[in-house]
Amino acid sequence: MMEDLSLHILDIAENAIAAGAARVLIAVNENARRDLLSFRVTDNGRGMSLEEKERALDPFFTTKRKRTGLGLPLLAQTAEVCGGRVIIESVPRKGTRVTARFRFRHIDRPPLTKMTETMMMLIFGHPEVEFCYRHTRNGLRFIYLRRAFPGRATASADIVALRDSLRAGLKRIGVS
Repeated sequence: MMEDLSLHILDIAENAIAAGAARVLIAVNENARRDLLSFRVTDNGRGMSLEEKERALDPFFTTKRKRTGLGLPLLAQTAEVCGGRVIIESVPRKGTRVTARFRFRHIDRPPLTKMTETMMMLIFGHPEVEFCYRHTRNGLRFIYLRRAFPGRATASADIVALRDSLRAGLKRIGVS
């Protein structure tokens, strides 16, 4: 099991980019009243065939050169242990949506604490990709949109500005 749910989000987004996505939407919803934490990663990559989609949660199936694909199976196992589930929707040549749901207060649910770092890694690691990050916590919403900037050099001021923007936006909605 991964120690932080943000690492699962990072893994899914990286897989989307490897599948040719030019746009990735990451939506997180924390709702203590409804005892629900969910996240969704939607992309416009190559999508999955029916066979790939049916086998996506099999730890011994991968489309990569390595012999196992543990990201989605581990996420699904974690979600099930925490009273939730993983849903995969995909259309070939259109893209994929992965949704994970957890009981918010489940004792075994890993935390979701590193979203600033996760988004920074994605944005600066893939300047050619457009990212939309939407985080809702108990009805309060933060949205960050980053247009693609292929070939643009990253200045240290850009890194600090993004980090500060993400931290301030998440703090405003009660995410520490």
